[in-house]
Amino acid sequence: MRLIKCSAVVIVLFGATSLVWSATPDHLVAPLKDQHAIDGCAWSASAPTVGPGFVFLGEIDDSRSLMNIGGSDVDLALTSQHGTLKKVGDVLERTFKAHGVLVNAKYRVTWTCPKGDDSCEVTRFTVSFNVSKGSKQQTVRATGDVGC
Repeated sequence: MRLIKCSAVVIVLFGATSLVWSATPDHLVAPLKDQHAIDGCAWSASAPTVGPGFVFLGEIDDSRSLMNIGGSDVDLALTSQHGTLKKVGDVLERTFKAHGVLVNAKYRVTWTCPKGDDSCEVTRFTVSFNVSKGSKQQTVRATGDVGC
């Protein structure tokens, strides 16, 4: 009986702590606090190694892009990009900046809509985010998609 009570306490404590994800001294990037900051047609990326939910969200028109860096959701400005996301294997490199933050993202297309399917508007990718803030740096590998 006593063992069962202890197990229940451990499960409850583990469950409570597993719901709280934030940047740690060793890591800059955490899941976004506001997982619904951008809805509709958007860029999104998740990295289960960082935690549950999105680590990146962006408006489809690039008017707003967000990452949780250093424990806060940070608005990033797209400053440069080159490449394309038209077919599987294509690479797109993008640079984002915010006050004291630099994010270099390298996207590689893993899936595109089937030819002739005009209702499909999504492209899937893998992405590597190289994030730096001050002297701290972190690389996050994620998967995501862009579209409606």
